Amino acid sequence: MLDFLALPGAAVLAALLFQQAADPEWGNLFAALPWLVCLAGGSIAWRFRSGNMVMVFVALAGVHALLEQWGRSPYTADTLRLGAAWYWPIMIACLATLPERGLFNRPGLERVAFVVYPALIILAHAANGQPTPSWLRSVLFDGMILHLRLPDAALVFALGAAGSLIWLYRRRPTPLESGLLTALLLGMVGVALGDNRVLRAIYFSTAGGALLVALIQNSYRVAFHDELTGLPGRRALKSLLNTVGERYVIAMLDVDHFKKFNDTYGHDVGDQVLCRVGRVISNVTGGGQYFRYGGEEFTIVFPNRSLREALPHLDAVCAAMAATPFTVRSKDRPDNKPEAPQNSDPTKAPATQVTITISIGAAEKSPRYEDWEAVMKAADQALYKAKQAGRNRVMADGQK
Repeated sequence: MLDFLALPGAAVLAALLFQQAADPEWGNLFAALPWLVCLAGGSIAWRFRSGNMVMVFVALAGVHALLEQWGRSPYTADTLRLGAAWYWPIMIACLATLPERGLFNRPGLERVAFVVYPALIILAHAANGQPTPSWLRSVLFDGMILHLRLPDAALVFALGAAGSLIWLYRRRPTPLESGLLTALLLGMVGVALGDNRVLRAIYFSTAGGALLVALIQNSYRVAFHDELTGLPGRRALKSLLNTVGERYVIAMLDVDHFKKFNDTYGHDVGDQVLCRVGRVISNVTGGGQYFRYGGEEFTIVFPNRSLREALPHLDAVCAAMAATPFTVRSKDRPDNKPEAPQNSDPTKAPATQVTITISIGAAEKSPRYEDWEAVMKAADQALYKAKQAGRNRVMADGQK
């Protein structure tokens, strides 16, 4: 959760510092910043094939375009602020939850219309030039929460959108949810400051910058992390080994009898096994950094450690894996646990509990090995010896 809140905290701090340094005479310059940020962010999102994020930047540009009409004839200021206060959280909530479908297809074009059309409707309604009726003003603008100059109902909806983003993060923790939450909060502040062109532009620009940072972080995660287990992948491993120095240990780990397990229980259960192994090795101590190498193989690197120092930590990982029971779910078992106990059905196969073990081979950098590739090859040979010796054990390079 700290990772989730780090970006919002940093963005809010940046906006406040930017606000203190802003000069009111820079209005035209600041007004251009949200356009530039949205253009850059939308271009990068399109390059990363993230249609939903492209539309988030379009929606942010739409909110900025609406409030840029503030004070201009014949637009009604209250209508612009009311429309923007509703439009922004609705767009964030919807685009965060909709599945990715691209842009240049029918679902993508429908999404473009979904984002652009409401903004045009708000602008057209504000262009009527009619003041908001007094009875509607009392409902929408009087008695505002914390005097934020926003409709109470829109604030409640924004809180609901924030709650949905937190829920999504708990289900699929990616930087995008954190960036969307940041943009939601800063965007609502910008809407509340609608009559101050400079401050509004600062908060919209910072919101776009936070989205851009989240987009780049997510692209890094996709490139350097394994999608199934969530562990850093082979690219991240090579990046570390190229900069690790001259004193380190590489350990190669392999799931014992994984092919037989896959053939017996199916590939879906095999994926669950890999995820379980990933969770266990992610608790390695001793400063070990863990990676999924590929298939059923994993890697742990101990920077600035000798082989003697690393072996106890590898033994602990091996023992923890063997001590962690794994239950193979019955195909007839419901996804959700029933509220009340049900009578057992003898025709349904019971769940099967199995033991998962791993074999580990480890080697350290020494004058015998020229580079990390040679060290990894030695660790792989030690892993082979661990398999030959009976599996479920740690074998060090040179050990007989």
